[in-house]
Amino acid sequence: MPATDPRPISHRDATRRDFLKRAGWTSAGMTALVVGARRGSASAQPGSAYPDWIPASSKPPKRGGTLARASAWDPPVIDPRLTQSVGLFQFAALTSNRLVRYPFVDEAAGTTDLSLKGDLAEAWQSNADARVWTFKLRQGVKWQNLPPLNGRELTAADVKYCFEAYAKEGVQAFTFQEVEGIETPDKYTLRIHLKTPNTLFAHNVAEPVTVIFPREVLEEDGDLKKRLIGTGPYILKEHTRKVRMVLARNPDYFDKGRPYIDEYVILSTPDAATRLAAFRTGQSDILWVASLSEVEIVRKTNPSAVVQEVKNTLAPFGLALAQDRPPFNDVRVRRAISMAIDRQKQVDTVFEGHGMLGWGVPYIYYQDKPPTAAQLGPWWQFRPADAKKLLAEAGHPNGFETTLFYYEYFPQMTSQVQLVQQDLKKNLNINIKITKLDYTTYYGRYVEGQWDGMAWGFQSGHAVGLDERTYVYMHSKSTKNFFRVSDPVLDELVTKLRQTPDRAEQRVIAKKVVDREHDQVLRMWMAYDGGFLVSQPHLRNVGASVLRRTDGYGASAIARSWIDK
Repeated sequence: MPATDPRPISHRDATRRDFLKRAGWTSAGMTALVVGARRGSASAQPGSAYPDWIPASSKPPKRGGTLARASAWDPPVIDPRLTQSVGLFQFAALTSNRLVRYPFVDEAAGTTDLSLKGDLAEAWQSNADARVWTFKLRQGVKWQNLPPLNGRELTAADVKYCFEAYAKEGVQAFTFQEVEGIETPDKYTLRIHLKTPNTLFAHNVAEPVTVIFPREVLEEDGDLKKRLIGTGPYILKEHTRKVRMVLARNPDYFDKGRPYIDEYVILSTPDAATRLAAFRTGQSDILWVASLSEVEIVRKTNPSAVVQEVKNTLAPFGLALAQDRPPFNDVRVRRAISMAIDRQKQVDTVFEGHGMLGWGVPYIYYQDKPPTAAQLGPWWQFRPADAKKLLAEAGHPNGFETTLFYYEYFPQMTSQVQLVQQDLKKNLNINIKITKLDYTTYYGRYVEGQWDGMAWGFQSGHAVGLDERTYVYMHSKSTKNFFRVSDPVLDELVTKLRQTPDRAEQRVIAKKVVDREHDQVLRMWMAYDGGFLVSQPHLRNVGASVLRRTDGYGASAIARSWIDK
C-alpha cells in the first residue's frame, strides 16, 4: 500500500502493527531522506518563517473525535513517584491533576506566561515567612469512576496522603521531604508546614510531575505500576507496553464541558522515520521535528500543516560527567573538556544554523535576552590549545579513556554525540567508547546513577519553575541531582534564592547561580534547538505554551484542544 493511500483508518481501532504498515515507509528509507536534506542545507538561516506563538482559536469549540499521535517515548513505569520520564507524563498529565498549574494556551499571554492557575486548588497563600502554605480545594471534585475509587469525592486528606507518599521514595522525594507536616483543618483545606522558607513552593507543586494519586490504589497494589487513576480530564483506558496508550474522555471531570476530544491514542513509535511518515499520511495528528529541513520535508506533502517554532530558553541536554570521582572531580579536567568542544559547529551542522550554544537555567529568570557566547564565560569558548595545556596541568598530557552512553531522543542526537567524541579525541586525546541504549534502559541507568565516565545527560523537560531549575536540580542532596553536582557555594546560593521573595533580588541571585555553574563546569550543556511542533490543520489549541510542548510534559493542555472538522 503506498504511503499516499487516501483511505481513512479509525484511530480507535488502530494497532501499532496496522499503524506501521499503513505508514508505508521503511526506517532506512526515511532516514536517508532526512540525512540527505541536512547535507543540502549548509546555507540554512538562523531564523525561520514560522511563529513561535499560536494564539487560541476564536471559534466556538466542537465536541468529539479522536486525536492520535506517534510517540518517541514509552513509560519506563507508570508510577509517578518513581519516574519523571516524559514517557509517563505525556499522558499522566491528562489522567491526573495537581494543586495548581501553569496556564493553558487559551489562558496564556504567550509562551513564557508563568502565572499560576488553580487546578485542584481554588485559592492558595503563604504566611509572612513562606513556611506555611494553605490551599483551598475545589468542592465536588471526583476521582474517576473506576474501582476501587468508584467516583468518590477528592478531599484534603487525599492530597496529604499523596504528598507524604512522595516524600518516602522516588525522584520527587527531595521536594516533599522538605515538608515538616501537613494539616487538614477541614475536608477542603490543606495546610503545609515547610522545614525552611520557600517563596516558590506553589510553583514546585505546579510542575506536571506532582500529580495527585489515590491512597486506595497504592495500598491495594503496593505500588502504582499497574493502574493510573486520577481526577483528570481523561481516563487511562488501555496501556499496552511498547504498543499504545488509549485515553478516554472522563464524563465526570470537574471542569464541566471539557475535555472536547473523546479519545486520545498514543502509539509507541521509537523510530523517527515512522513518526514522520505517519504524520504525512494522516495517521498521526501531532509531530515534533528538530530541524527546518524536516519541516520542509513535511510541507512538501502536507502544505497545510500548522508549524510552530519552539524557542527554548534552555538546553535540556549536556555532557554529564561522573564528577564525584577521578578524573572528573578535578575542575581543570572539566574546564579542559568544555573548551575542547566546538559547540558552534554543532549549531551550524546538527541544527542547521538554527540553535543555541547551550545553558541550563532558563535565561528569563536572570536577564531579558538569550545569553551571548561571551556571557557564557571562558570555559564555554572553543579554545583547544588552552584546553590541552589545562588537561596536561591536571596530570593527563596524553589524555585518557572513558565511556559515554546515550539515548537518541531525536535523529540528529547521534551526530551530536559523535561530534563531541571527535572533538575530544582530536584536541585532548580522550578516547570515548559510546553505547547507544533504548529509552527505558538509558533512563533508568542515568537517573539511578549506575554509571561511570560520561553520559549524555538531561534536565527534565517538565521543569519550569525557578526553584525546580536551581535548588531541586543542583542542590547536593537532591534526588534529582542527576549531574552529581556537589558544590557548597551553589548549595548556599540556591537555598538563598528560594528564600528571597523580591523578584529583582531573585534575578541577581539566579545570575550568580548561573555564573558559578559555568565557572565550575558543573553541568556541561551542549548546543540545542527547540525545534518545531507540527500539527494537522484541523486541530485547535494544541500549540506549545509556557516552555513546554503539548506532545510531552505540557500534555494537560489537550483538555482545551479540539478538532475542527
